[in-house]
Amino acid sequence: MFMALGALVIIAVLVAASSFVTLQENQAGQNQLVQSRAFAAAEYGLNKIQADWDKTPNMYMAIGQTYPLVYTINNGKDTANVRMTRLNNETFWIVSEGRTRVGTGTSAARAAVKRVGAILRLRIPTIQAQGAITAGGNVSVRGGADIYGDNTNPPGWGNSTTGDCNGSGGSNMAGIVVPPGSTVTTQGSSTVQGGGYPDGWRTDPIAANSNTYVQYGDENWNTLTAQANVVLNGPTTLGAGIGPTVTPPLIGTDCNKSNTLNWGEPWRVGAGGHTAADVVAPCQNYFPIIYSNGDLHLNGSGHGQGILLVNGSIEINGHFEWYGLIIVTNDIVRGNGSADVYGGVMARNEVKADESILSGNTSYSYSACAIARAMRGSAQVVQANDRAWTELY
Repeated sequence: MFMALGALVIIAVLVAASSFVTLQENQAGQNQLVQSRAFAAAEYGLNKIQADWDKTPNMYMAIGQTYPLVYTINNGKDTANVRMTRLNNETFWIVSEGRTRVGTGTSAARAAVKRVGAILRLRIPTIQAQGAITAGGNVSVRGGADIYGDNTNPPGWGNSTTGDCNGSGGSNMAGIVVPPGSTVTTQGSSTVQGGGYPDGWRTDPIAANSNTYVQYGDENWNTLTAQANVVLNGPTTLGAGIGPTVTPPLIGTDCNKSNTLNWGEPWRVGAGGHTAADVVAPCQNYFPIIYSNGDLHLNGSGHGQGILLVNGSIEINGHFEWYGLIIVTNDIVRGNGSADVYGGVMARNEVKADESILSGNTSYSYSACAIARAMRGSAQVVQANDRAWTELY
């Protein structure tokens, strides 16, 4: 009898021990599950902000400023609380806190918090605009076209110490730069000046190098066209209507980036006679990349800012204002309208028998500020090269 009782006690102890171990393993498994989900949520927030980067923070966030975002995951069961802080002009510190909860009730619920961080940097293109016009072949300036190579800040954008151009600086350049052996001819009342050059233009082997027009430091033609905010397929003709809008139409405070004719807002109140009714302020920090996969004909009035890439030639009729960069694989074609361009134009002149023709009542002014803001405003973010990611807890 005593032996039977002892056996029962031993069996009971073994059963209890087995149940305890099973319970502990179950609890450990649940804890591991919620920790893994919390970590996945934190990683999701870190990757999501990079994937959804709309480039607006490139310009509007001040150094030291922090901006919070919240993402919900798994039908709202998990969350990622993301905090973005600007460290300097080119880097951001991102902290993503993932939170999850499994089960219901006080005793059954399991909760976990994980936090990760990363340093993101702006992958700013380095585009070698050597003057108001950089061309890979001959250039003809006709009629009333004016080419100014001396550094000019866009109207109302401030200067090297204040406003939008604060810190831009910039040197005076030649009005036009072409390869050795190429020529620049002028006709009529046209003007080419800049950089102290007697005729306003100069030659440079960099203009003959095809990489000048397709390699931009960390970026290149293919990566920029892949990031384009607006893509125009085939030879394209656009009339009037290019200009900034807000969403919803006519009212609202958000720049309507889904509008393919919204190419940003370079205008400033009080500059060029523009009033508050003319200027769409929410789009002033929007610097899109516009890609035309074919010749581009601009036949109406309009204005924009950013980087305009044309796989072919560009022709401007009507009145068009552009602040930033224009890069074309072939020529600037003679148009009958007018244009005001602040920044730089680069024409690769793929068809060497052709030449770029600048005519009409057009004005091209080199602007280091417009180029710098276009490159920074259109830049994508990537993780820094060394020790960019860390698990905080």
